[in-house]
Amino acid sequence: MTALAADANRKTRGTSGRQVGYLMAASQTIYKGGLVMLNGSGLAVPATDAAAGIVVGVADEKVVSAASGSYWIKVRSGESFLFAASSITQAMVGVAMYVVDDNTVDDAAGPTNDRPVGVLEEFVSTTQGWVFIPAGGSPTGVAA
Repeated sequence: MTALAADANRKTRGTSGRQVGYLMAASQTIYKGGLVMLNGSGLAVPATDAAAGIVVGVADEKVVSAASGSYWIKVRSGESFLFAASSITQAMVGVAMYVVDDNTVDDAAGPTNDRPVGVLEEFVSTTQGWVFIPAGGSPTGVAA
């Protein structure tokens, strides 16, 4: 799959989620429906398979930032979201999923840096699955 280049109407399940606002890094575009992570400075950026960063959820809106720390993005977590996947299987249900890009997840064998997103809750196909992202994201990882 590929990173988002436009807003995505991400399907979600659950009503117990929460919305949190995060300050954004400078010169970033975060698309609605994209995975959001906090960089080493604690500022929101589109999620990538970076060496550092904490996934905090899914963008509830599109925001284009100019100056660092001057723009806020609303992010949802504590729900299940339907994501594109690189190569998942039914046997991975209950297993941790990791960032490939702001639109795609995979098991630990896929991405290089293994930034946790959440747990595969339901297998749809080898290229799609429902992933539960804990409230507040996955700062210390998720159980595999």
